Amino acid sequence: MTASAKELVELVGALPEDKARAVVDFARFLQHQADDAAWERIIAAKHSYPKLEKFAADALREGAAEPLDPGKL
Repeated sequence: MTASAKELVELVGALPEDKARAVVDFARFLQHQADDAAWERIIAAKHSYPKLEKFAADALREGAAEPLDPGKL
């Protein structure tokens, strides 16, 4: 565990439950932002993805899909 993580555990442990929950929620928000930033970098990348492009082209050639019938699942 990093020094920052240890410090955070100590701080959160000293807070009332509602305040600790707010810190956890904020940490999750920050984690999602980091995940979103990673996806944005991947999407903005200038290189191609040949396997993905072939998969998409093949799927488009198949035409429209039949809607799912929940009774057949």
